[in-house]
Amino acid sequence: MAKLFEGALRNWKFTFAFTVFAALFVLLQIWYQSTLPNTIELFAIIRGLGFSGATMIAASLFSSIVFRFYPKYAKFWTVRRALGVAGFIAIVLHIYYVVFVGSGGDLVLLFSILNPFQNPLVFGLLGFLIFLPVALTSTDWAMQKLAGKWKAIHRLVYFGFWASIFHFLLLNPPALMNLAGFFLIALTAATLLGELYWFIRVAGMKKYRSIGTLIGLIVILLYLAGFYFAYFA
Repeated sequence: MAKLFEGALRNWKFTFAFTVFAALFVLLQIWYQSTLPNTIELFAIIRGLGFSGATMIAASLFSSIVFRFYPKYAKFWTVRRALGVAGFIAIVLHIYYVVFVGSGGDLVLLFSILNPFQNPLVFGLLGFLIFLPVALTSTDWAMQKLAGKWKAIHRLVYFGFWASIFHFLLLNPPALMNLAGFFLIALTAATLLGELYWFIRVAGMKKYRSIGTLIGLIVILLYLAGFYFAYFA
């Protein structure tokens, strides 16, 4: 067990401090949601957890963009991983409250419609399933054991991010019309623009011949297709 969590144990002060920060951030989100008009307690918890998870994962990806612009700060890459893991844990709790508390574990009720544009819960489930292997391999131990495969697994995060964006954009748009929602949208937009910038710049340097370029093109096409079917089709 010590080897599995060796990095977290070695840097236990940071781990403890970030855990406290993440917990406070989630509680603040839930409290804020509870202050909005016509919001019952359960919905405040569900939205607070969902907003927390999406925001921290977006912040994790945004930090990568910042590190690219300012390589000297890349020594803080552990913050990126911590944000991602904390965001995933918040999503797991979000799913628990939706599935087991909100609907009594009735998956048939939740997924009676499998078209994700009619039932954005499908996007949420897809995002969770994609994020799952990324979160489970977010340790120094996994990085060493998986070697070259580790990077391939963690590239899945871009597909999970795509699914999570359409989940929260389509599920309940009015729920985004507040400070927490505006912050999430702004951070998500900044992340997507930053990723697009670095994709064009790096892909151009490599003359558009790499697996990363192919994945980037696929992700861009997914966003274009998603927005078309969601808002224009």
